[in-house]
Amino acid sequence: MTPPPLKLGGICAVTASPSSDLFTELGPDVDGIPVVTPADITDAQRIDQEALRQIPATTTGLERFRLRSGDLVIVRLGGVGRVALVDGVADGWVYHSSCIRIRPDLERVDPVYLAAYLAHPPVVTELLSHAQVGTVPVLTTRSLEALPVLLPDTRRQRIMAEALSEVSLQMDLQQRILTRLSAVRQGLFAQMLGDELPGTTASRAPSAAPERKAPRTRRMSRMS
Repeated sequence: MTPPPLKLGGICAVTASPSSDLFTELGPDVDGIPVVTPADITDAQRIDQEALRQIPATTTGLERFRLRSGDLVIVRLGGVGRVALVDGVADGWVYHSSCIRIRPDLERVDPVYLAAYLAHPPVVTELLSHAQVGTVPVLTTRSLEALPVLLPDTRRQRIMAEALSEVSLQMDLQQRILTRLSAVRQGLFAQMLGDELPGTTASRAPSAAPERKAPRTRRMSRMS
C-alpha cells in the first residue's frame, strides 16, 4: 500500500536563494568559490563542472548558502524543475540566486530518489502550477515546501536510487561522447574544406579597383 504523500518542507530544509548582490564579481577567471548556476545543471541531475564560474573567497554573507554532499539544488527562475544532486566534490560551494537549496533529512529521504522525484514530469507540472507566473515562471520557497512527496520506505528508496544512479551515469557518458563526436565532426569538415567556404566574403580575392573616368567639364559656347 502506497503511503500518503508528505509535504517537502516536512522532510527537508528548504533554503531560499541568496541575494543577487553577492554575485556581482562572478566570472570564469576569478580564483575563489565555485557557484552552481542553472546552466551547470545537467539532464542527469548532476552538476557539470566544465564551465563553473567563481566569486572571490572574500565575499561576505555566503555561509548560509554553502552546499554539502546530499543537498539538492533546484532552479527557481525560468527552468523550473531542473535539479541537481550535490556530491562530495561540491562541498563548500554555493548556489546562485536563481536557485533554491533543498537539504533532505537523510534518515528518512534518499537524495538520489528525491532528485529523480523532483525532475519527474508530473511533479514538474505540479511545481509550475504553483509557480508565480510572469515573463518567466518563478518558484518560491513556500510553494516548494508545500509540494506533496510520495515517499516509499527507505529500503525501496535505496533500490530505486541505485537503478536511477546507473541511468544517470550512462546519460553522462553518452553526453560526453556526443560532445566529443561533435567536435571531431567539425574538425574533419574544416580539414577537408578548409577554413573558408567558396562564395563567402572572406574567401573572395580583392578585385581591381574600377578605372575612374575623368570628370566631365561644361562645354563652352562658341562666340559668333
